[in-house]
Amino acid sequence: CENMAFKPVNNSNLYVEVVNSIITAIATGELKAGEKIKEQQIADEMNISRAPIREAIRDLAAQGIVEYAPKKGATVATLNEKSIRETYSLRALLEGMAVHLAIENITDEEIKKMEDSSKEMTEKLKEKDVEAFIEKDVEFHNFICEKCNHSKLQKLIKTFVIQTRLFMIMSKYNMLINSSLSKEYGVHDKIIEKIKAKDKEGAEKEMRNHITTSGEVLINYLLERKEI
Repeated sequence: CENMAFKPVNNSNLYVEVVNSIITAIATGELKAGEKIKEQQIADEMNISRAPIREAIRDLAAQGIVEYAPKKGATVATLNEKSIRETYSLRALLEGMAVHLAIENITDEEIKKMEDSSKEMTEKLKEKDVEAFIEKDVEFHNFICEKCNHSKLQKLIKTFVIQTRLFMIMSKYNMLINSSLSKEYGVHDKIIEKIKAKDKEGAEKEMRNHITTSGEVLINYLLERKEI
């Protein structure tokens, strides 16, 4: 948490800001595996109370991103390949099902918005604005989840939401460092094409492929860095 990794916030939803700040610090290596998460230091740097930090740590622990022990506090969990593969394989199944169900609920106007958003995502990558790209990426997946109109499926998908953001940040910052962001240009286009064609099976297949491929990219990056 050194060198002001955590910035003061203005957002009324402090919990979200804290979660995003912690996972960004982990993804960029400012917080390393096994390192203690210092609640008071984060509170001081972000100019907030410790309450939203404790809430964030509880949820991060529930998703396996941090480990919490009474009296010892929270430390950054060590990633392992099996756990990452399990997360991505389950996400692929769940979100594949979600897009299958969502197609009949998505309007032509919403498809146009998705197409425009996809173009904007590519522009953000060209500008090397990784944070803006990730926000749009998350928005896309959240939109599909919302449109599936299946409350139990939505609840299952949301159990991975923090892990998903962490892994997205890790993967995209790796691509930025290695000048390979162009691989993500139009990353959702094949899914959108299938949605537009009302091809439920095709959209499900493309979503599964998209998520599975994203998982492989992250795992290969972490293996190269000997972080898993």
